[in-house]
Amino acid sequence: MKQRNQSLDTIRGFSVAMMFVFHFIFDLNYFNFTDIPLFDHQLYILWRYIIVSIFLLSVGISLVYAYKDYLNIIKFIKRLMLLGFSVILVTTVTYFVFPNSWIYFGILHLIWSCSIVCILFVRLPITALIIAIFIILLSLIGLPDLSFLYNNFSKYLPDSSIDYYPIFPWISLVFMGIFLGHSTIFNNININIKPLSLLGRHALLLYLTHQIVLFGIVGIIYYLIV
Repeated sequence: MKQRNQSLDTIRGFSVAMMFVFHFIFDLNYFNFTDIPLFDHQLYILWRYIIVSIFLLSVGISLVYAYKDYLNIIKFIKRLMLLGFSVILVTTVTYFVFPNSWIYFGILHLIWSCSIVCILFVRLPITALIIAIFIILLSLIGLPDLSFLYNNFSKYLPDSSIDYYPIFPWISLVFMGIFLGHSTIFNNININIKPLSLLGRHALLLYLTHQIVLFGIVGIIYYLIV
């Protein structure tokens, strides 16, 4: 069994911790305890993008650590199946809890899709970096434009979503992660903050369960007070 990279777990754990805080504020807003403009103010939008960016970079790095020496197809398919189940779970739950803004293509949907594409480049760090730069440059002029996909299915989808991250340009960060996973600079980083490392080690489980706890606690307090 390969030894886990503590630096990667710590960095990913840091983003998980920030996600906890972000979603806790979201829950407080939802129950009208606060009115913080998480989705309107540039500072909070930047904060959300930082959290997501760390997650996606970590996905690329993790793909390198797991499959650069040997692509275990069975292991990879199991990973896709676990992510796929998580995707269905998130979509189903949010459909009933947030019927007007349920998640149809959130961060987990993005990670699942990116994993299928980016695994093909896991041993090609320079190519991955070139692709990432190319995607970012195209995004500056609004390409590729995949809005026709939404238009074709818009009658089945909500007008907005509480968690929406399209493949372009976000997949560029997974490609960058592949480059970083091979780079000497990243691999020489040695960070191990145990509480954060623990969070990073169980990032998927925490992502799926933390809102149940946070939303439940804030909701119970709200109904006890009101």
